[in-house]
Amino acid sequence: MTPPAPDDAAAPTPLKSWRAVGIVLGMLLVAVIYLRLQGRVWWCEQGDWSPVALRVNSPHNSQHLFDAYSLSHVLHGVLFCGALWLLRRRVSLNARAVIAAAIEIGWEVLENSPIVINRYRTATMAVGYSGDSIANSIADVASFCMGFYVARKIGLWPSVVAFVVVELLMLWLIRDNLTLNVLMLLWPIDAIGKWQGRG
Repeated sequence: MTPPAPDDAAAPTPLKSWRAVGIVLGMLLVAVIYLRLQGRVWWCEQGDWSPVALRVNSPHNSQHLFDAYSLSHVLHGVLFCGALWLLRRRVSLNARAVIAAAIEIGWEVLENSPIVINRYRTATMAVGYSGDSIANSIADVASFCMGFYVARKIGLWPSVVAFVVVELLMLWLIRDNLTLNVLMLLWPIDAIGKWQGRG
């Protein structure tokens, strides 16, 4: 059996080189510039400077640093850490972290495109969704990195348990979670939409 890459055998920190950190920050900067050119606002236009906004069906959702869906981005990190772990024999931890961050940052750009915003508004419980603020997009990437780090630190089965617990907690608190969000985005189900309060 091939031994793990040296960086995998040491501390669990995914981005242990300045080069990897620089690449991720560079991608994030490009995304921020793109989002701003697409008309994304820096911060919530409601005049509220609170860093956290937890009400889902409000104009503050996805406009502050953190919201109820920040937990979904943490789960993105957990999922990608697990999925890319399968490549551990060929791809270093630093490279896997950069790949995962690139996918998440790419999603933040796609998520704020008119076609996806409209899809969210028509198919999911995010009826009034108008896209993320730039601050929220940056915080979503930070939440993702936290999820990746935590999954790397605690290992497979604790990560699975944490994933299920967070999904159930979100379901109980806001009638939505990562699983339902993806399902309703791709294959809307009327019964779920009504239960969530759409109908």
